[in-house]
Formats: sequence, C-alpha cells, structure tokens
Amino acid sequence: MGCELEMRRIIRIPRILWRIGVPWTVISQVMEAFGIPYPPVLRWLYLLCLFVFLDIDFWIGSAQILGSLFAKLTYRSKLPSDGNYDCAVDYILPFAGKWTVFNGGIGKGMSHSWSIVAQRYAYDFIIMDETGKSFAGDNTRLESYYCYGKDVIAPADGRVVKISSKHRDSRVSGEKVYCDTWDIRGNFVVIKHAAKEYSVFAHLLPGSITVGKGDQVRQGQVIAKCGNSGNTSEPHLHYQLQSGKSFFTSAGLPISFVGIQGEEKTNYGMADPRSAQKKLMEASGDGRVYIGRGLEVENGKGGP
Repeated sequence: MGCELEMRRIIRIPRILWRIGVPWTVISQVMEAFGIPYPPVLRWLYLLCLFVFLDIDFWIGSAQILGSLFAKLTYRSKLPSDGNYDCAVDYILPFAGKWTVFNGGIGKGMSHSWSIVAQRYAYDFIIMDETGKSFAGDNTRLESYYCYGKDVIAPADGRVVKISSKHRDSRVSGEKVYCDTWDIRGNFVVIKHAAKEYSVFAHLLPGSITVGKGDQVRQGQVIAKCGNSGNTSEPHLHYQLQSGKSFFTSAGLPISFVGIQGEEKTNYGMADPRSAQKKLMEASGDGRVYIGRGLEVENGKGGP
C-alpha cells in the first residue's frame, strides 16, 4: 500500500467489515441473550463492529486528512502557491466552448478546498446560461444539465498514467450531494505532463473515456465526456493539477492558463451568493492568467 492511499483499497475495508461484523453482531447478541458461552477470542470481533457502522465519509475524510498531512510534511512550509510556483507546461482549459468556474481560484477565499492540500487549487466547471442556471427543464434528469455529455480535452501534451471507468453516474435532485459509488472521483483520468505536474479529471461520464493507461495524448485531444459519477450535486467537471499521481498525497498546484478569454458571468450571483472573481488575473510568464469562481472562460486569444 505504501504512502499512496487509494480509495479503492480503503473502501474494501468497510465492505469486509460489513460482511463479517453485521452477522456477528446479530449472532453474538442472540448468544448473550440466551446465556450461550462463546470463545473469548471472538469478542475481538466487536472491534470490527465498531468500524462497520462508521459512515463511508469517515474513510474518505481519513484518506484526505492523512494525505494532506503527508503533503505538508513533504513540502513543510513551502507548499506550492502562486507566489512560489510557476507551471512547467503551458495549459489550456480542459474543454471547448464557454464554461463557468463554480468552485476554485487562487488564495484561501476562492479555494475549492483549502484544507485538503491536493485539492487546494482544484476547479469545478459547469455551463451556465444567462439567467444563472446550469440546466433547462427537469433538474432531476442528468440530461437537463448543459455540461452533461460535453467533451473533456487534454489541456497539454502528456501520458495517461491512471484511469478508472467502472462507476455509474450518481443521482441528481437539484439540491443534495450524492455519491452512488465507492470513489468520490467517480470515473477519472490522470495525465502526466511533466516530472511533477499531473492533471486529474473527475466525475466523467460512464463509458466515455477514450484513452487508456500509457497512451500519449496531445493538447486539445478529446479524452472523455463530462458526467456525474462520484461525489457530486450535479454534472460538472472537476479538474486539478497536482504534484504526483496520487489524488490524496500529492500537493495541489496553482494553474496558470495560456491563450484564454474570461469575463464575469452574467447573473452569476443568482446561483451563488459567494464572492466572485471579476476578471482574469495576470500570472508570471508571457500571457499566463489565473481564473477564479464566477468567471465564464473559454480557450482562445486573450489576457487579463
């Protein structure tokens, strides 16, 4: 297992505990009720029962906490930030057309998940209309969401180092967050672009991944489609750049995009009361920019 905490391996634990612990809980209680003795060693199974009834969020949270601690110990006081890190590769946005940044940005106030080091500079992208909605019609149907089924593209050249494509889409209600599978990422792809720069694309549409592990991809190449698999409240693309292959123990990297356009999304405040970024922010390097929550962005010529 090593230092890399894989969600698949973590989730096997509660599954095994359910299979062992639940039947034993019932049997042991019946035996005690009727005064039937049983070997003392079997009392250890009660420890399994304590874990059995923990919510799966416990396991997810534990992996993220331990992973963040590992990243902090690795980087110590020098975690990557916009003040000390410049991308080694030129990145475009991981989609075609105009999408809206619904989560993410530079700095703690805009961060997708500041306390989770790997996701500190992650982004959630959706497509939003001029009324501030991300869907048309019935918001309990995945097909009603504008971004559902749209192409996801490689933001830079690289090699595919990891994929997962066995997860179904989660339900959508228009309100609650669901995770109808054991991996919060759902279907995902990881691409290595440079020695310590890896892209992660999560919540992909079942059956839509067009690349395999070991494949070389080119910037702009379609690699999958946007879906709703994993932990999500509605269809969207989760994208992040990180320092390693592991989703849990890597450090998130601030992404400076090149050759993109962006402006404040009309009526964004109708969907999200949080503060929003008004315009592209200049980053170090020729024409590189940072994006943030509330911007509508697309690939093409442009700058801050």
